[in-house]
Amino acid sequence: MKENPKVGFMAITWPGLYEASTETGEAWIQMEDTMRAIKGLEETGELDLVAYKERVVSEIDEALEVVDRLLGEDCDCMVLFVQTWNWASRIMQAARRFDRPIVLWALPIPRQWSIGGLAVTHGSFDEVGIEHIVVYGMPDDPSVMEEIVRYARAARVKNVLRKSHFGSIGGHGMGIHTGLIDANQWLQEFGILVGYTDIYEVVNEGEKCPREEIEVYYEQLRSEYGQVPPLDQLTERAIRLYLGIERIIEREGYDFTGVNDMFGLSDNYCSMCLAQSRLSSRGFVTTCLNDSNGALTAYILSLLSDGPLFTADVNLVDKANNVVRLVDDGAASIHLAQNPKDVKLSYQPKLECKASGVCTGLIAKPGRITLARLARLEGEYVMHIAPGEAFEGDPKWSEECGYPMWPHAFLHLDGDLKEFVRNLRSEYIHMAYGDLTDDLLEVCKLLHIKPIVT
Repeated sequence: MKENPKVGFMAITWPGLYEASTETGEAWIQMEDTMRAIKGLEETGELDLVAYKERVVSEIDEALEVVDRLLGEDCDCMVLFVQTWNWASRIMQAARRFDRPIVLWALPIPRQWSIGGLAVTHGSFDEVGIEHIVVYGMPDDPSVMEEIVRYARAARVKNVLRKSHFGSIGGHGMGIHTGLIDANQWLQEFGILVGYTDIYEVVNEGEKCPREEIEVYYEQLRSEYGQVPPLDQLTERAIRLYLGIERIIEREGYDFTGVNDMFGLSDNYCSMCLAQSRLSSRGFVTTCLNDSNGALTAYILSLLSDGPLFTADVNLVDKANNVVRLVDDGAASIHLAQNPKDVKLSYQPKLECKASGVCTGLIAKPGRITLARLARLEGEYVMHIAPGEAFEGDPKWSEECGYPMWPHAFLHLDGDLKEFVRNLRSEYIHMAYGDLTDDLLEVCKLLHIKPIVT
């Protein structure tokens, strides 16, 4: 879920300037400069600012104390406002203790001599590997504020990941090696803890639900969708799987999941398509086949976008007409559609699940979109990014794939479709509304992932 990043703020200087004035009579330290910077950050409306306003910091112990306050507030990153010439040695230990992304920011005001302090602090941070960016510009410059806000959003993604718990439910299905992960690599590189749950536990939890709960939830589905199959044994099982996985998620404290029901569950009980659709509809990230790298991709997108996500197969790339068709085999958020009442629930075809299930059918609404997919090249993570536009498409296209009852999205991509195909490393790709390319590039920098934009 997209939220404003929480950003700490501390202005820094060196001790000799507190009572000093320039030869032209102006005070070196002017709190108006500090407040001007703070106001600029607050007026973006996109940051939850935790500002230290008592004074401009110059002492080592004071800087450490402020950092401890910011860490206590769980700030995603910190703006170190280089107000004047600065002694880097006074801030080094505090920056290392913070151990989260830092924005070094200075204003181009001649009497401050702040670019010198900015440069020496930047160089000193580079010497010891302190993660940061350098920003030089006025608060009323939109490009300056945009750079800080984008970095803060990426820092929030990094901070959320290091506290997240991924639920791997069931094994991996249909030979999807590109969805397999090393749980220790995730913990080491991203801070994500991976938990494991057997798919039978979902069935078991769902079967505990009383019939009355099933009936109430069925009526909720009828009120939301344009079409719902009758409440027979199959639909009941589909609902039970949804209620069961919700209990598992709450019990285990999972923040996002990958689920595989192929083929033990889907052939002998019911598919997970309705459960996956309902989780996605409430904004919870989950992927089919326990595609863990796909789940992480979608989870990152969810932290940057307010809109619904779509995890789907790439069904067709039409180079001649610059059209990409996405189709998922039964699961999608109801909020992808222009009108929820156009969304239809129907029985799942039995090609991949002999027991059938309840699948979702819709056409994704028009709008700017970004596609993304994490993969590994010999163990090193890369992220494929492709911006474009969703459009309604030709109604007959839903028929041409052979499965009109499934969810579809039709896209024009901005880039070269030949390069897009060359960089597909899974049948699945992940779509979010909005142009998130620049945000994803910033996330890739902080997570040390190589971006590939097509």
